[in-house]
Amino acid sequence: MKQFILFITLVSLCFGGDKIANLLQSQIQQLPPELQQQISKKPLSWKNIPGKSFNRSMMDPSDILGEWEHEDEDATVWMTVGTDQSIMNFMQLNGLEPAEGGVDVTGTASGTMDYMVAQAQSYYGYDISIVVLSNNPMDTESDYDYYYDDEIPEDIELPYFIFMHMSFMGYGGTSFMIADTVDGEMMGYEYEIEDAADYISIDTTSMRVDISALTVANDAGDSTYTISGTIVPGTMDLVADTPFEMPILADDFGPDPGDDETMTWQFFEDGTGLEIWSGIEEDYYYGYYEYSDTSEIEWSATDDSITLIFMYYDDYYGYEESDTISLAYEVTDDMLSLSAEFDFCEMMGDDYYYYYYYYDSLNCYDMFEMQFGITDIQDITLDFWVEMSYSGPLAIAGEIGLQPGQFKLHQAYPNPFNPTTALKYEMGSAGPVSINVFDVNGRKIRSLYNGIQIPGQHEVRWDAKDDRGRSMSSGVYLFNVNVGGKTQTAKTLLLK
Repeated sequence: MKQFILFITLVSLCFGGDKIANLLQSQIQQLPPELQQQISKKPLSWKNIPGKSFNRSMMDPSDILGEWEHEDEDATVWMTVGTDQSIMNFMQLNGLEPAEGGVDVTGTASGTMDYMVAQAQSYYGYDISIVVLSNNPMDTESDYDYYYDDEIPEDIELPYFIFMHMSFMGYGGTSFMIADTVDGEMMGYEYEIEDAADYISIDTTSMRVDISALTVANDAGDSTYTISGTIVPGTMDLVADTPFEMPILADDFGPDPGDDETMTWQFFEDGTGLEIWSGIEEDYYYGYYEYSDTSEIEWSATDDSITLIFMYYDDYYGYEESDTISLAYEVTDDMLSLSAEFDFCEMMGDDYYYYYYYYDSLNCYDMFEMQFGITDIQDITLDFWVEMSYSGPLAIAGEIGLQPGQFKLHQAYPNPFNPTTALKYEMGSAGPVSINVFDVNGRKIRSLYNGIQIPGQHEVRWDAKDDRGRSMSSGVYLFNVNVGGKTQTAKTLLLK
């Protein structure tokens, strides 16, 4: 499957499938830092969206102060061409709508695979062919989630088939997967297929896929399937000077927290703020764990737009980045709506990676022509909005008697202690915080916190253990607290 990912373009997948996009991004992260920066987003600018009206009487920059939690979002990519033309139906070609024809599956279970993802081309003299077929729409909530997470989505057609074939430079493979209920229990099976290329042909012009009587069976021989048929995407007509929607690109653009993930924006009175992503991740080795990813924000607002500067830090490569975005906003009761219209190609930039090779001669419109066969492109725009609900006020620096940039450290309590003690501190503004425990000889015992925190009162606890979980002996220990580059120390006594 990873080979399959290598040959789908960045433009078509970045916003259409989380699993594939994440794997693609992981490959990009292996590139040198200077090349990674080439594909970073450019600053975005806000423009009034035609037909979108705001009640200015209800907008005041002070209404933005506080904490807002993501509720909903939407994005639509629109394209306008200068001439009438007919192209391949990319919705069918990318598995989001049924294509024409279908590949039948007969045997132990039966059905028709009428959804397809297919590419075929010549690359440096080598033929590349990629085919993914299913009897269900191939979006993030169906096939890819099943393949990677072994989870069968609800409300799908059963039995559930996925056929995957890839060939490139002598590498690749073919597999057939099925999910069905057996004795009332959902079961999934995968069959690796040898010599499948002898039964499959792909027309590089029409993207017609033919499969002739390919038979697969499990090792026991009690489950056999025959796969055969023809499937081809239809065409769609584009009318000159009339915007048409590109839903394949807008499907997953922008913030999209899942069931186990939340996004929160926090706006402070001093013009700073935080964007916080938090949720639950599953790791192969460590199981489920909680995580939080925080970006600093600088913000300013007028009566009709808010400008946000997001600041990112890369600890591994040691560089800092920032993105600037301006959005129209509306505050109604406890809801904050942010919206904009972007020039899609300006946002993406003019330099692209294609098949993991960098071409500075390819621009945004070239990519669309290569991926979708669309020519004479006049305009590509993205309509975008996010809705946030108010979740409560936040401490402002003046309310805790501290100026921005100041912090106050209290003594640990109880002191002496056994087995735990608490350390409280106050911050006048948002910033990076690190809290470590040392012994009287200056040896680091425990890291209690390292991250970014909001203004207000905070507390950490120490259970008298080191970073390895070993209990410490009686004695004096030092809390070293660094807030925004300023350090204070508090002593505590452990008695056993």
